[in-house]
Amino acid sequence: MTRLRTKIFILLLAVYSFNARAVWFEGQGKAMIINGDVATARQFAIKDALLTLMYHGGASVNSMQVVKSGVLEIDKLTVRTNGEVVDMHLLTEEITDNKIQVTVSADIYPFDTCKKDNYSKSLFVGPFQLATPAQAQLGSIYKLPEQVSQRLFNEIRNGSRQLDARQVRTQPIAFNNNGSMNIENQMISVAQDISAQYDVQYILFGRINDLSDYNETSTTLLGLGSALTKYRNYQMQIYVIDAINKKTVFQKSYSASRPWAFDPTMRIDVTTNTFWYSDYGKLVNFYIDQSISDIENTIACETTEASVVAVHNNKDLVINLGQDNGVRRGDKFKLMRQEFLNFQDSGKTGAIFNPDDTRLEVISVQSQRALVRPMGNSDMANIQIRDVLAPVTDNDF
Repeated sequence: MTRLRTKIFILLLAVYSFNARAVWFEGQGKAMIINGDVATARQFAIKDALLTLMYHGGASVNSMQVVKSGVLEIDKLTVRTNGEVVDMHLLTEEITDNKIQVTVSADIYPFDTCKKDNYSKSLFVGPFQLATPAQAQLGSIYKLPEQVSQRLFNEIRNGSRQLDARQVRTQPIAFNNNGSMNIENQMISVAQDISAQYDVQYILFGRINDLSDYNETSTTLLGLGSALTKYRNYQMQIYVIDAINKKTVFQKSYSASRPWAFDPTMRIDVTTNTFWYSDYGKLVNFYIDQSISDIENTIACETTEASVVAVHNNKDLVINLGQDNGVRRGDKFKLMRQEFLNFQDSGKTGAIFNPDDTRLEVISVQSQRALVRPMGNSDMANIQIRDVLAPVTDNDF
């Protein structure tokens, strides 16, 4: 009965979406294969491909059928979503070095639940703290947090269309404030300084909370003995901060355990394939890939904002977004006025941004820079270095 209702729902959805002019898109996704589980990795790779398509197609996945060579493979796949995939075909799949890559073609019905400006977000990848350094003693993997930061940066730099990773820092950041503050509040306190130094809007960082190990006993075949297997936990917390607005836009924890296949006395070099091709290394890499997809999906609806970094010939402005972010000649931006408010309940001050009547048009573009010129009677005296500009949408006109 449940299967029948699902098919009826999908049929009705297909008819409705056809009338709403659903559009076919094609894209690729990838995922790590953990413990030889190709089926699960395939689902994650399909999800990765669809999330990329949703970003460009204006929707995200809710329910769907997966068809491979005309045969229904997955009856329903649910992802935290705001739109519908009417139909999808798995065109190709390729497995290389314990990673699966798929090509999918999807019929998308967009719900348009948010305004996407289609610019990639400038990003700084910061360090990961190790909550309990003593837990890294097994294998002497004290440099694992540095590798997590570096791999996140490399994966985003090489494979993300939604994120523009400009700089990575694997070493801890020194804080001048109260050391008793948690890592999130500490990073928020220095976010605007990092934003100005590295020309970014968003800051990614994290904390590895658990690397502890434990032994698990299992009974051997026919119950003639027992075997002892050492397992190791992995739990990391990831944050993404909008440095301009000083707010956390993404926060998620990832946690699992895998067998620790190395001799307890071995020192493991976490920069080598010996570690990353082990079950434990694959788990860490899987969460790196998964977190990137989650971040992309979460901040797709956030407004991309640019900062004024220079004045050119007393009539044009240089902003810190460019061709790498999707900026083109003729694009238009609006000035966002910063106002400071006093919060009576805490005695603190905070900034808010309100759109101004000032409009600017892009007249020249480089990789990470664009030259913008005020339109109409806009007064250059109104604009200062580090002022914020936001894209102009059709609704703004």
